[in-house]
Amino acid sequence: MNSAPFLSLLGPGPWPRRLATLAAFLVPALALTVASGYSYGAMLLLLGALATLPRWLRHQPDRGTLVLACVIACMGGFWLILAAPEPGWNQFDRPVKFFLGAACLLFVTRYPPRPAAFYAGLLVGCIGCAGVALWQVYVEHQARASGFPTGRTNAIQWGNLAMLLGAILAVQTIALRRQLGRWRVVLAGLASLGAVNASVLSQSRGGWLALLLCIPVILLLLFQLNRKEMWRCLGVTAAALLVMTVLNHQMLAQRWAVMEVEVQGYEAQRAADNSVGQRLEHWRFAWDMGRERPLLGWTTRGYMEEKERRVAAGLYKPAITEYVYVHNEVLDVFVKAGAAGLACLLALYLWPVYLFWPSRRRLARHAALPADWQAGLLAVRLGGLCVPLLYMGFGLTQVFFAHNSGIMGYLFLVMLQWAAVLGLERQAAAAQATPA
Repeated sequence: MNSAPFLSLLGPGPWPRRLATLAAFLVPALALTVASGYSYGAMLLLLGALATLPRWLRHQPDRGTLVLACVIACMGGFWLILAAPEPGWNQFDRPVKFFLGAACLLFVTRYPPRPAAFYAGLLVGCIGCAGVALWQVYVEHQARASGFPTGRTNAIQWGNLAMLLGAILAVQTIALRRQLGRWRVVLAGLASLGAVNASVLSQSRGGWLALLLCIPVILLLLFQLNRKEMWRCLGVTAAALLVMTVLNHQMLAQRWAVMEVEVQGYEAQRAADNSVGQRLEHWRFAWDMGRERPLLGWTTRGYMEEKERRVAAGLYKPAITEYVYVHNEVLDVFVKAGAAGLACLLALYLWPVYLFWPSRRRLARHAALPADWQAGLLAVRLGGLCVPLLYMGFGLTQVFFAHNSGIMGYLFLVMLQWAAVLGLERQAAAAQATPA
């Protein structure tokens, strides 16, 4: 048995698996460095799903995959309610992405990619977005890093996804440090810091909030699995955050000061003509409306019409009328689709958390395998866990799924890592069943 499956890239195998492996590299590698970079690998998976449709339809997926596919499709159905009313087929753009994402999930779990390709894509993607951010801020002298094409990408989305790629690379590197060797660990650490710095240069405050929510969970897991490793990671994380703070002290101080002024302005005069005040007023409005129709919500059209009526009546500030979304994922779904939609959103977050959670029982199933195999399984589980955890943090201040990058990033980063988990576990089970 090959004792280091995580370190081989394409390797032998049927063409669908090679295609899935190439997609696993392209999704993180291109996501933030070219226009719509997350789409190239996703399109490969869709083509593979269509070309092998009879094969994976006959394949019985495991329960975890089947539930995940149903949750994704269900969320696509709710986006028929949540999407902004637009002419033509534009309003179906987001729901279709969820439906096709469910098909891609069933394909890629039938032909799992090699996790080494995903890791290599993460490394390239983090270096790429770090370079883009430095170029845009220090060479082009833009106020915020926002990716390419300049001026068309949402800086918040771009910066948060940079934070996500950096976090996934960091936790996978921690799990694989003995397999990678010192210099590759150093390179990966610098790439991860570069991606986090790209998030700082985007000036997206929501990404830092999400990271602060994610770090305790990862440290708790490390504490349960290896207490010595937890203290080491805590020290490295604190040092990295200190370096980022020192390098960007002036920018961070300015953003913090602006936030304080805006919060105080809203508390004193309900000033909503700024970033923080508009969010706070929007949250108040959405919570008030949502409680009136808690089960099924208002729909997006009803929400917009009622917002205009109540603002005209002087109940809420006019600053919120120009926005379709609430700037909070949970409140946005609650006010438009009620408790039913909220249950689906929470399932989309929490089911992957359950699937990826590296419990001792799950890891103990492969205790007899070589250390390289165990490290690979832990790496993809920790990396996959980062996606829903950080997205829950992103969603506190932004409706992340209202953007194509938010949908594509979540679906494909989750499905590729979940497929990698299944692929490693199938290989491990086959290896354990084979006589020496």
